[in-house]
Amino acid sequence: MSTPLVTLIIPCYNEVEGLPQLLSRLDTMRATGSMLRWEVLFVNDGSQDCTGSVLNHMMDHYDWIRVVHHIKNRGLGAALRTGFQYSDSPYICTMDSDCTFSPETLPGMVAMLQAGADLVTASPWHPDSEKATCHPVRGFLSRSASRLYTLILGTTVHSFTPMHRAYRRSVIKRTPFDSNGFSAVAEIMVKSLAQGFRVKEVPMPVAQRQFGESKIKIIDSIVGHLSLMRMATTSVFTGWVKQRLAWGRLAVDK
Repeated sequence: MSTPLVTLIIPCYNEVEGLPQLLSRLDTMRATGSMLRWEVLFVNDGSQDCTGSVLNHMMDHYDWIRVVHHIKNRGLGAALRTGFQYSDSPYICTMDSDCTFSPETLPGMVAMLQAGADLVTASPWHPDSEKATCHPVRGFLSRSASRLYTLILGTTVHSFTPMHRAYRRSVIKRTPFDSNGFSAVAEIMVKSLAQGFRVKEVPMPVAQRQFGESKIKIIDSIVGHLSLMRMATTSVFTGWVKQRLAWGRLAVDK
């Protein structure tokens, strides 16, 4: 396959139960023409069940699927970093393997990139989004973290934690991130906003996962978000000080 227009990156860790449904939905999207010139890159993040072998079987039967394996579990952020490293497409999408956000929405998000956006994200906490039906703990953590980021950064973006996104390749190339865990998703958003990239939100509810269990490590996630919020606060304060000093110099020059 020549370089695809879009690479969809899907990290997986012990997701064997949900892979048949996910494959069926992606295959239907291809059959209906909504994923022309797309490839799907699965990153098997050291799964301990049969996820790796099932993904290899899928890759053997579909020429639009690629698989990269981590020998051991390294975390969601590390899996995303690997996926970005193995993608050369001008547009890159990411999504959860559990389909808590609808994969059928991704082509429309790519269209928004083609219309001028740099990053498009699902936004369950947008005022126009329908009510989330996800696990209440997951919803509480995601909504709380997103509200704090919005407050710290003074931005109009409502949702920072969903991985269901579409990116221009330039955003990925210019936005390195440090986290190996779930907070990597918010880190990418924070750093993208700081660089002035054009972010668009799509109001979209997050649903309860149908297969398997959530892999989020709550304590690690909270610690990661707190560290990132401290970095964001420092960055905002430093920018404010520099602006004040610039105004002061301008006043003296006058």
